[in-house]
Amino acid sequence: MEIKSMTLDTERIKKMLVKLIEVSKRTATSGGKEDYKMNEIFVNPENIVNIREDMKFNTLFQEGQLPWGDLNDHTIFSTLTMNSGGISNTVTVAGSPSQIQEKCFSAQKQLLKG
Repeated sequence: MEIKSMTLDTERIKKMLVKLIEVSKRTATSGGKEDYKMNEIFVNPENIVNIREDMKFNTLFQEGQLPWGDLNDHTIFSTLTMNSGGISNTVTVAGSPSQIQEKCFSAQKQLLKG
């Protein structure tokens, strides 16, 4: 009976997390050229302190300096500041601040209905 309870808690936690696409700079290459990568991350919306547009990544993208030619030309990048256990962390993600807010809000709304 207790194992079933733990499984239910794990399912509840999965429903709280929101999948986002993180963008970041890799360590410098030997040629001195900057290289960037994208990764899926799962974020607990309750830990988000603020969301703001990331002007640096937006400029790099508009200038064609990012390697993701398959992204929509109107893609906007945002920086999330998160706080968990008294430690702040920032990540840059694909999506405008309003898109990220909507995605996080709708996830919380579904959790409340479920």
